[in-house]
Amino acid sequence: MTGQDDFRSDTVTRPDAAMRAAMASAEVGDAVYEDCPTTRRLEAMAAERLGKEAALFFPTGTQSNLAALMAHCGRGDEYLVGHTAHTFLYEGGGAAVLGSIQPQPLPNEPDGTIALVAIEAAIKPDDVHHSRTRLPERVFRPMA
Repeated sequence: MTGQDDFRSDTVTRPDAAMRAAMASAEVGDAVYEDCPTTRRLEAMAAERLGKEAALFFPTGTQSNLAALMAHCGRGDEYLVGHTAHTFLYEGGGAAVLGSIQPQPLPNEPDGTIALVAIEAAIKPDDVHHSRTRLPERVFRPMA
């Protein structure tokens, strides 16, 4: 790697010759059928380094963000999100369209955070008429 490597997204990354050669010579298979040895090695290496039982490879940040939201929220739930957050502005409404999860945008502070008072005020009461607030409810409310 060089000082120019930028892995923020799959569209910003500019692989050098060595990276292209590694991609071209990588063993491949179909990850859907779990027969891609390169993907399996990558997932095993990530799990080991993070001290986890298993890991999953997601080729894009949009895909991984959606999977994370869907892992924590069910259909009809809502997540509290900053009004400038990537998942709210730039991911094609994936949480709502594919996950049936409603975003509840809150104002971001100048430093990008969300004021705790705004989060607390946005958490819906336990009422059948409201979407259930799932994220970040458990961070700020004691679990029952």
